[in-house]
Amino acid sequence: MKPFLLICSLFISIPASAGQILPNLYAQEYCALRAVGVASSEAITAATEHAYVASLPDVTPVTIDGRQVDTDVLRAVRAVSDRCPQYIGD
Repeated sequence: MKPFLLICSLFISIPASAGQILPNLYAQEYCALRAVGVASSEAITAATEHAYVASLPDVTPVTIDGRQVDTDVLRAVRAVSDRCPQYIGD
């Protein structure tokens, strides 16, 4: 499970505030950007900005290996893994 937590922490780092990342919108943008050669860190930033909705309520955090991760982040990583697994871990 540790590699999954590492992927989550590398994938999305947004400041703690109210709001949610829409996972499918995030994955769509991230995968499209990576497909045209955008670097992973830039694709993460752009996809997060594209899919983040500040007006939505906070999501419930879960604990994985002693670290709290928001469930929207987990869903976004899973959506990317389903849509374009070739970019996980790059």
